[in-house]
Amino acid sequence: MGSYYASIDTQPGGAFASRDSRAWQHALAQALAAHHSEDALALYPYVAFAFPSASPNPYSREYPLLDYRELKEWAISHGWRVRPAPELVLAEEKYSPPVRFTRLPSRYH
Repeated sequence: MGSYYASIDTQPGGAFASRDSRAWQHALAQALAAHHSEDALALYPYVAFAFPSASPNPYSREYPLLDYRELKEWAISHGWRVRPAPELVLAEEKYSPPVRFTRLPSRYH
C-alpha cells in the first residue's frame, strides 16, 4: 500500500489563494492523477480549501471545515473513494485527520 501527501503550494504569493476552491480542486486532481499507487493521503487543510463547508470551522481559523459530502461526490467522479485516516492523527490534529483516497476498481478491467 503506497501513500502520498498532496504537495500544494501554500506559501504567501503562491499559486493558490486560500479561498479559490476550484484551484485547490484542480491541484488535488492533478496530484491524484500523477499518483500511481492504490492509496493516497492528503493533509486535511489542503482538502478543506478545495471543499470548504458553509459552516465555520470551530477547531481552527487557519482553514475551513471540510464538506465531506461534496468531497465524496467529487472523489467518486474522479475514480477514488475517500475517508478520513484517523489512525494517522497526532494529538493536536484530532479534529483534522489526513484524508485517505483509495482508487476505485476500473470499470474496464
